Amino acid sequence: MEDVSKATSEFAESVAIVTAKRGDKVNAMTAAWTVPVSHRPALVVVHIAPQRFTHDMIVESKEFGLSILADDQVDLSQHAGTLSGRKLDKFASGILKSKQSKVIEAPVLEGCAATMECKLEKAISMGDHTIFVGRVVALEKDPDKKPLILHRGVYYKLGETVGRYY
Repeated sequence: MEDVSKATSEFAESVAIVTAKRGDKVNAMTAAWTVPVSHRPALVVVHIAPQRFTHDMIVESKEFGLSILADDQVDLSQHAGTLSGRKLDKFASGILKSKQSKVIEAPVLEGCAATMECKLEKAISMGDHTIFVGRVVALEKDPDKKPLILHRGVYYKLGETVGRYY
């Protein structure tokens, strides 16, 4: 029988970087577990383990940025996902290029397929993660960029169109 703890890797997911700011400290972390929840109001969720540095930053600041990576930004995913913001400034290397958000204090990243600025609506402890529900208060998207996709631990670009949903 397959190890059921690997079930979550069966979902093909866009890769995002979550940004948060507390005081003068800014952090970024890679998150594949992001999903829309509602159109009206526009709500999205991101799942973050409580031991992550970004977790408490969101709890305290009540907001977060969500930058949906473009398919040419694998290096950003690796950088933000493999280093701890507790130990170093992930922006200092210049790999992550931030820009000032329009509504929230936390920055978002440049060059992404889309960025969302979110105000925290609710935090729900579930299993080994906290589900942060954010209300999207600002959105920017680049129609020429496609999202980076993660499936079974491997990065992909979107392929050919096979139909339309609606």
